[in-house]
Amino acid sequence: EEPYDPEKNKLYLWTIPRCGSTSIRRIASHCLGLTMASEAGKGDVGGDSLQVVEGNGMKYVNVDMSNPNGIAHAKELGVGGWNKVDMVSSSYLFEGAGIFDPDHKGYMIAMFRHPIERAVSLFYNLKSNKAYAEQMVTLSTVEQYSRSSLVENNWMTRFLSNSLSGELTPEHEAIAKEVLRTKCIIGLLQEKAESMRRLEMLFDVKAEKSQRRYDCQEKLWYWDWPGKNRHEQVLEGSEAWNRLYEQNSFDIRLYEYARELFKAQGKLFQTSVTEE
Repeated sequence: EEPYDPEKNKLYLWTIPRCGSTSIRRIASHCLGLTMASEAGKGDVGGDSLQVVEGNGMKYVNVDMSNPNGIAHAKELGVGGWNKVDMVSSSYLFEGAGIFDPDHKGYMIAMFRHPIERAVSLFYNLKSNKAYAEQMVTLSTVEQYSRSSLVENNWMTRFLSNSLSGELTPEHEAIAKEVLRTKCIIGLLQEKAESMRRLEMLFDVKAEKSQRRYDCQEKLWYWDWPGKNRHEQVLEGSEAWNRLYEQNSFDIRLYEYARELFKAQGKLFQTSVTEE
């Protein structure tokens, strides 16, 4: 086990949609003043050198980490080793890992949520997203969404095993679990307070402590988080629940494993943070 070293390790937020990742990014950038390499810089990509851009109350690098091509460009510019970057955020774990080298390693963190709750939240988010208006016009219920081509299929297992298409097997599940066990600091949306306490131990290495920071952090984490939407939950055993379960059976087992890891990792945050 190696101690977390901010001079050698960059926090790498593996972004799972509708799990609190946007809140973590906002807290890191707006409240703590950390410089991000994420999709925030997609409007400023260009040139052959890295630059820190300031805008909308945050600092970010002129790269786009939201897609493989953008990540490849960021790698060419050396974003993984640039000392002005505090945190990297992307859903593409395998491509993102390629920006680092033995002297500049990523330190993976991620927030998790029950896959069916996440799927329901995603449905309501898509309903309010103008970019999906035409596709969602005939999908007025979660059950209709669960039958459609828009519904996700084991998103976490696919991204963790680098198998975005095709049939999943127990081998893919084993790979996904091993990545989490050996590489990832787990946060649970169901355990917001404890998850934030652990993340703070990482953030505190880089960020100054102040009342403004904690007020900002509390607001974004507990009562005014980005993408907030209120909606009814899907009842377990209903048709919608059963169909979403079928689409996420691998992810549901993976989520239960993440919960076990969250419990086991508690000992890492009693006095210090270590990396396996």
